[in-house]
Amino acid sequence: MAKLSGWQKAGVIAGVGCFSIVAILLVGVAVAVVWARSTITQLGDTTPVKVERTIPLESAAPAAQASTPPAGQQRPSAAAPDPGASFTDSPLTLDIQLQEGDFTIEPGPPGSQVQVQGTFAPGLYELIENYDAAARRSTIQFKSKAPMWARVLSGLVGGDGDSGDRPELTIVIPSGTLMDLDLAVSMGESRIDLGGLELGEVDLNVSMGQHRIDFGTPLATGVRRLRVEASMGEVSIQNLGNARPQSVETSARMGSFTADLGGAWQAGSDAALSFTSSMGELTLRVPSAVRVDADIRDAEAGPEGRRSVGGNPEDPNAPVLKLRVENSMGETRIVRY
Repeated sequence: MAKLSGWQKAGVIAGVGCFSIVAILLVGVAVAVVWARSTITQLGDTTPVKVERTIPLESAAPAAQASTPPAGQQRPSAAAPDPGASFTDSPLTLDIQLQEGDFTIEPGPPGSQVQVQGTFAPGLYELIENYDAAARRSTIQFKSKAPMWARVLSGLVGGDGDSGDRPELTIVIPSGTLMDLDLAVSMGESRIDLGGLELGEVDLNVSMGQHRIDFGTPLATGVRRLRVEASMGEVSIQNLGNARPQSVETSARMGSFTADLGGAWQAGSDAALSFTSSMGELTLRVPSAVRVDADIRDAEAGPEGRRSVGGNPEDPNAPVLKLRVENSMGETRIVRY
């Protein structure tokens, strides 16, 4: 057998080294997958099941505390509650936090409670509810129980792991109850319709997914303040005028953000709308029936930072929108219709 030259020996050694590295990586990945699947299995059942829950907006504690009166005494009659008095000074707060799923939020009939229904695997996800009577705050939280690394690795080579059906939840919020709404949705898709609800302040935080926010029908009372934060996703707001907000503050980063300012703005009203965007595309659709006082600062704005948004209506009683737009490292499109 002919002796190998120095270069040939070096090639053989390099080939063996590369093969060894690949073999070690494959063994490491296999061990990681087994570990991930073991971690997932220990969490519980990974089969999606149907879930239906009713979540109270008010505590039932006062009714539960009523005790049986001593013998010979009658229970005092309860006065009829004033349906508007309990919310006038301190509206309740509904806090909803949703992660990793397909979510639908819609208005429900007045006088009901919050309804949650859908399907998810109880071994992989958990639905948590809490009511703080002192703060008059109801909290709904849906999140994953399994760490991200375990769910990713468990689906690398097939099998059940994290490849089950995607969680789907529908949350129905009753109308006719004054509340402040804190809503956060991330790593998923959502369709959010807040039309017809009675809202004071609304804080929305949507990220990492496709999210559609709509005010399908006019609100009974206008929102005092609407705040929206969006990042790394595709976000749209429809029928903003139906919310009849006094002020709107939005901030969008690394994605596309579209807002339709149409809807049932009240005649003679005025609202302050602020849209801030960076590293993304911002599109505003403005109806011709409203007057616009615009201050737009982006690459296409003039030296005074103002850009025309089209003609205003002649009606002196037309709603006035004080529009402030700032966009850095992105494109701004304003469409008048």
